[in-house]
Parts: sequence; C-alpha cells; structure tokens
Amino acid sequence: MIILDANILKSTSLRGPAADVLRAIRAADGERVAAPWIALEEIAAQQALTYEAKHVAAMEAVNALRKATPWADVPHPRRWPAERVRKHWRERYSDLAEVLETSPNAYQQAMFRETNLIAPCKTVNSGKHKVGARDAAIWLTAVEYARAHQDETVYFVSNNTEDFGDGTAFPTPMDRDITGLEERFFLFTSLDGVLTKFATELEASVGDVQALLETDEARSKILHATRQAFKRYRMVHGTVIVDSEAPRTVSDSSWAPQAVALDGVLEVSGREVGGHKWFTASVRWLLSGRSPRQDARRACAWETRVLLSPTADKGLTVLDSKRPGPISIEDVPKLPLLPQPPEDEDLLASWLLSSLEEANLLERRLTGRQLRNLLAHARDVSTRSETTDEGTEPG
Repeated sequence: MIILDANILKSTSLRGPAADVLRAIRAADGERVAAPWIALEEIAAQQALTYEAKHVAAMEAVNALRKATPWADVPHPRRWPAERVRKHWRERYSDLAEVLETSPNAYQQAMFRETNLIAPCKTVNSGKHKVGARDAAIWLTAVEYARAHQDETVYFVSNNTEDFGDGTAFPTPMDRDITGLEERFFLFTSLDGVLTKFATELEASVGDVQALLETDEARSKILHATRQAFKRYRMVHGTVIVDSEAPRTVSDSSWAPQAVALDGVLEVSGREVGGHKWFTASVRWLLSGRSPRQDARRACAWETRVLLSPTADKGLTVLDSKRPGPISIEDVPKLPLLPQPPEDEDLLASWLLSSLEEANLLERRLTGRQLRNLLAHARDVSTRSETTDEGTEPG
C-alpha cells in the first residue's frame, strides 16, 4: 500500500507525469494507492478557501468595472457553495488515491498528542499555539493500516521531514509506533523513490498507441466518457455544421455526441508496471452529433489524457480531459459520420427517443417545432438511405 500525505497530493499536478504513473500503478492492480481521509479533506478545504478568496477579488473587480460602465449592466460572477468546490476536488483527487479511513482511536490519540505536544505535534508562534493533530492522525492512520494488514508493506510518502523525519530515523515516540514494522513500513520523502520502485520508465512513441486508439472499443469508451465529462461544464462550446453555410461557433448547456474520430496523438509516455507496458497519451478527438435543426450537425474537439496497455487485459481509460471546444475549418472533412437511423418505424421511434435521452435535449425543453424538425430529419435520412439502396446496380 502506498499512502500519500496531504503535502504530496498538493504538490502533485493532476495533469503531470507523476499523476499518470500513480494512475498506471492503480490500474495495474499491483499496488494500492491511498490517502487518509483528513489528507484529502485538507486539500479540498485549501481549494475551497482559495476559490473564496478569488471570488471576493473578482467581485471587487466587477464592482469597480460597474462604476466605470454606467451605460450597461455588468453581471457578477456566479458564486458556488464551498461544498460544491470541495466535492469537485474530492472527485478529482480520488483519481489518484482512494480514501483511507482513520479510526476513532487514531483521532483520539492525535488530539491527545497535540494537547501534550507529543511528536509529530509541536508549538508555533513562539510556543503560543499547539499544532499537529492532523499530522498525527495521518501518521497514525498509516501505522494502523500496517498493523492491521500484516501481509502488506506500507510505503508512506511525505515531505514533512521536520515532523516525520527523513526515513532513516523517527522522533520519539514515533519510533515506538512502528516497533515490529521495521521490515515493512517505509517512509519516502518524495514520490520519486516510490514511483521508481514500482514503475520503470520506457521509451514510447505514437506508433505504440496508434492502433490501440483506432478501435471500435476505444471509440465506444470515449463516447461513454463524454457523458460524464461534459457534465462538469455549465456550457459546452462547439461548432454547427450546415452544408450551405459557413461553420459557426455555438454554446449549449448540454449535449452528447453520437460519433467520434481520432484526430491525433499529441504526446506519449510509457512505464512498465506489474510486468506490463502502460502508455499514457494526450489525444485529440473530433466529436459530432445531431442538431435540432434538421440540415445541421454539431461538432467539437476534445483533448484527453488516456491510459492504455497493449499487454494487460484492460481497455482504454480516460484519466483527464480539457474543456471541449469548437473545431476549425480544416477539421470539418475529418469529422466522423453519424450513425444512420433504422428504417423500421418502431425501431426509428425507439432510436429517436434514445437520441433525445443521450443528448439531453428534453432538458433543453424542445419546442414542438424543434421536435418535429428532428423527427422529420430522421425520416428524411432513412428515406434517402432507402432510395440509394434501390437505385444501386449490382456489381
């Protein structure tokens, strides 16, 4: 078990190479990666407080702009509840580490140590304030896990060398905490050592992942991932494509693409974990879907960070993604074709209902006219398909 302290989580970029390796280690099922509950809550709290400070600064800036703009209304930025901010960051960091619960006894001991200034607790501000209960709770959580799982080795990662030591020696009574665990409890002061132990760096190229990305399974995984990823944004920016008009940029509250095409691999890195090759790659996809307007379709570009292996029995995993955006005019010829609606009337109705549900068009409160246009478009495509089939001469 790899157990991460709050300072390690905070210093690890969610889109950086160290985070990719942690995700690969977890995906390989070779070693679990976790963080004590209070460590994750500390990160979430810091993000919420940072958000609050930035929102206050933004409000002050908007108020100043309002005074300088008496001829127009300048809207204030929306203020999200602190719990909404915390929830977002809990979810993001859960991709790196699972939550390791701390027992009531460990919390009690942590408070006792702070009260009595027992390591890792101490005083600050010239002895005026006692601190360290959270550090003690994190430390005791790791120790408790090691004692409860005698068949596992614990790798505790923290750069708090002032309170925890450097791994060669521990302050008293922390040295007594790990009595009997010396052969399977280790402290690393950075991620470098533990990542090197579990993941060997490999040379990687676009050719190592290209074929793995151009499969029906990979495209299906990406389409499925869009349904959750796009919910993170209040508005999705894309492009409306009409044959007789120039493409134009639009914003929509929600929509689900129906087709995806690989546009390009931007970056690749590789590691050997658990005897298997694992690659992480930054990939740009082109997504397209139907529009309420019958002669139009919608499209966007989406850049993702994916994890995949040519040898392990696991498919593609989307690790992270950037905000979807409009496509360029050069992207239009590369857009994937939309799946054709079925010819049977009953199947057509079922297909239409499914399309509406996937695209969340009902949430947009379609007018009767828009709904009729969408149905007419589906039948028109089906009719054209029948006409083409009937007019094709056998070869």
